[in-house]
Amino acid sequence: MPHATQPRLSGPLGAAVALTAAAGFSDAHIFLHVTDVFVANMSGNLVLAGMALGEGSWRAGARHGTALVSFALGAAVANWFHARNRRRDRPMRPDLVLAFEAGLMVLVVVWIAVLGGEHAGETGFVYPVIGVGAFAMGMQNAALLRVGAVAVATTYASGSVARLGAESALMVSAPGVDERSPHARAARVLAAVVLAYLGGAALAAWAGSAAGWLLIPVVVLAATALATHRRLAEEPWDVDIRPPA
Repeated sequence: MPHATQPRLSGPLGAAVALTAAAGFSDAHIFLHVTDVFVANMSGNLVLAGMALGEGSWRAGARHGTALVSFALGAAVANWFHARNRRRDRPMRPDLVLAFEAGLMVLVVVWIAVLGGEHAGETGFVYPVIGVGAFAMGMQNAALLRVGAVAVATTYASGSVARLGAESALMVSAPGVDERSPHARAARVLAAVVLAYLGGAALAAWAGSAAGWLLIPVVVLAATALATHRRLAEEPWDVDIRPPA
């Protein structure tokens, strides 16, 4: 019988931290050294797109719009892949999603290295970088959505920062140890994810402009895909099925 619900994959904290750091690195490197567009942080692109449109800067608006559309398409493809597996009663395969994402990021690295230059943001060269990079990050966004019972996002940090504040407040105000424990665990997970994004971006800013530095997130993605594959062979990741809206 077809499944009408959406799977929400839950994986280990190590995978969430690695993926978030890779997204932060990719975001910062491309924003600083290729074009002023985020390939992972769509909240930032929404703000920048609105500012560009308000100022009448249609080229800038088109770049941010390309990222938004591509990210949404990547998320749609990954979720379609998950939903197809569910309909066919097959196991969830986030490892394949991550492996495909790593391959897409290799294409981004090659494109920048062969055809690009630093700050080529006003040329058509950047659109494949934005489109493929954002599509890849959109796919990643559907590869891991929880660490245990804690909802996480591995391609942006705004939601994690907000939930970190909420969980910290609930932890402090809880009347007893038993009540504090789940909020403390959630706060630790969210803090780790936020720091991973921050650390990835800081490393990218320190590393420099050479396109080869983008191989760092590629290696991280490939290693996470391999580790996920091995973990899935032993025990499938948890799948939380949300009721249809």
